[in-house]
Amino acid sequence: MALIGPPIWVFRRKNLQPPPRADNRLSPWQWLLVAGAVALVIAVGVLAWRVSRLAAPTLVNWQITVVDETSDAPPLPDLPADPFAR
Repeated sequence: MALIGPPIWVFRRKNLQPPPRADNRLSPWQWLLVAGAVALVIAVGVLAWRVSRLAAPTLVNWQITVVDETSDAPPLPDLPADPFAR
């Protein structure tokens, strides 16, 4: 005999109650954890911004004194005597 459809035991349940609903709400501890993570990300961003503002003058000074003074600019091409000459 061929079985067509699901077996009958699928429909037999003990209490005939609907299945329990999944509770997707966050507990207060999970809310605190999420709020702490967001606060930490914001604090790291503000700290990085403050450090970059403090470091910018030092980096610019280093670029002017070390990089620009120790490297030579390429030589300029020779200009023609007549500005309209080709």
